[in-house]
Amino acid sequence: MTMNAFASSLLIGMEHAAGNISLADDEIQPDLDISFSAEPLPFEEAIDFFKGKVSLIKEEWEELEPKLRFRAFTVARLAESDHIEMLRGRLLNAMEKGEYFTETWKDIKAFTEDADQPFSARYFETVYRTNMQSAYNAGRLMQYQNNMPPAWELLFIEDGRTSDICKGLASIAGNGKALAASHSFWSTYGFPPYHFNCRTTFRAVYDYEIGHGMEIENVPMKQIRQNFKPQEGFGGNPIEKESWWRLTDKMKERIERYGIKKEVEAAAKAAGIDNFDVRLAHNELGKRRLQGTDFKANIIEGADPKPHEVEIAKILSENGYEVLFTPENTFIQGMKNPEGVIPNLDKIVEMKRITSPSLEKIADNIKEAIYQKTEIVVLNLKGNKEYSKKEAIETAREMIQETLPRRSKNIDKNKLKGKKLEEALNMERGLEKLKEVWLIWNGKLSKIKK
Repeated sequence: MTMNAFASSLLIGMEHAAGNISLADDEIQPDLDISFSAEPLPFEEAIDFFKGKVSLIKEEWEELEPKLRFRAFTVARLAESDHIEMLRGRLLNAMEKGEYFTETWKDIKAFTEDADQPFSARYFETVYRTNMQSAYNAGRLMQYQNNMPPAWELLFIEDGRTSDICKGLASIAGNGKALAASHSFWSTYGFPPYHFNCRTTFRAVYDYEIGHGMEIENVPMKQIRQNFKPQEGFGGNPIEKESWWRLTDKMKERIERYGIKKEVEAAAKAAGIDNFDVRLAHNELGKRRLQGTDFKANIIEGADPKPHEVEIAKILSENGYEVLFTPENTFIQGMKNPEGVIPNLDKIVEMKRITSPSLEKIADNIKEAIYQKTEIVVLNLKGNKEYSKKEAIETAREMIQETLPRRSKNIDKNKLKGKKLEEALNMERGLEKLKEVWLIWNGKLSKIKK
């Protein structure tokens, strides 16, 4: 395989997912049947997720914070990062072609023997299966980003190979029983895979299904903890936005070394971060204090929030929502940058202060925020007002539920060219991405959902 073939492949996912797990070893793996059929043909989002991985050796991977391990790829039995990257390139090639495992294994076996670091077939199946499953499930999450469901259903394969880990969860949730998207299970345990060689997947459950063969289960977390213990390091959210901004210097060095900056940035964009640039990412967090208070906001190095934005962050913090301010991307002319992310919601946020007494300014600021490709717009309504709180809420609701969708729908894009067409498309994309408007009225928070 040529250097070009693997250097362009920021590829594959996890022999490990995230967390402090022990990397796979032959002696701890069960007997594996390697004569399975080809995996389903890959879809674009899964490949994008693979391409957002950075090759690290085992020791470097172990130094990462758990949430950053989703951005890295390692294979315990390979000691050199170049060999790890070469293996990733071969796996991506297999995924894109929909190859049988046995076809891929022939090349991997020869490669690792040449590198004097031979694998057994069952060890490579663990690498292969866990990577494929991780990427496919991450790809599913990417597909659902702009149409998030009210619930998720876990899909278990129940046969002789079902693990005790998944059996415990299948007995109380999944396969016809869904968990609400707001259920603590998802923030505590996250999405599959839940162990090496895990075959569990998931799907979105929408309103029209509920009560028609699909029920939402309100399973107590105590019961889940008693029945479900995933392998350490598995689960979590593989497309979490904060982790893209917190790449380590070592990861950035490898990105440069393997010439995969475009692939990493494309993967971040596929995860919903339009203004991401590798050069802006920094692992260490800084602080920005709000003058006259003890409050300090979290910032990625290079972020420069304005005082009124830090003030809004303080109010959100008091309501249980911490903000991480991210740097502005000035490398791309005309880029509209949101303020940052709310990590515990995994949502991009834009903050604006309105001091005008006019109700129209609420509509104007929402429209402006749409072009910044944000998921939540926070408007801090300050000073004297010519409108009531109820009128402010109704204006925001009408803008995101009726006025802007109608305006976007009525635009005939076939008649537009150049800048006007670009503006119409940006409005359409931004409106699709926007999920909520939050209004701050005398320090109190009101939420309006689309």
